[in-house]
Amino acid sequence: MAEPTQIALRGNAADPRFIAACESVLGAAPPSVPNSVRSGIFWLGPDEWLVLGREPDDLSRLREALRGVHCAVVDVSSSRVALELSGARAVEILCSACTLDFDLRSFPAGSCAQTNIARTQGLIHRRAENEFVIFVRSSFARYLRGWLDQA
Repeated sequence: MAEPTQIALRGNAADPRFIAACESVLGAAPPSVPNSVRSGIFWLGPDEWLVLGREPDDLSRLREALRGVHCAVVDVSSSRVALELSGARAVEILCSACTLDFDLRSFPAGSCAQTNIARTQGLIHRRAENEFVIFVRSSFARYLRGWLDQA
């Protein structure tokens, strides 16, 4: 199975045209709550999201739906690699790699956070109590994978 398209999306969350266009293509509005994830749309900032496309044409459909709306829609699929980390020691390993608070009350399932991890930068998505996806720049993926294997 092919990796999903990764789309960098920037826009004005207060613009109803922007929200309506995103909903029409993605089936959900970009989340407005910091560090949250909704339907494969990751909050990165007040006007910035990472979208994991579900259909091969999501990028072109999103660009078309947003035509005339002040925004940016960019394919960034080649810039990040997704590494999965799960199991009983997943939280312990992540705690040794970065300074986020991984207590479920602070970082519940469905959360995401951009952070420094093992001396590189990444986006960590908690899918379940002991299940994470780490999005890291392609050029650092081999390093981080090795670091996680050693930990």
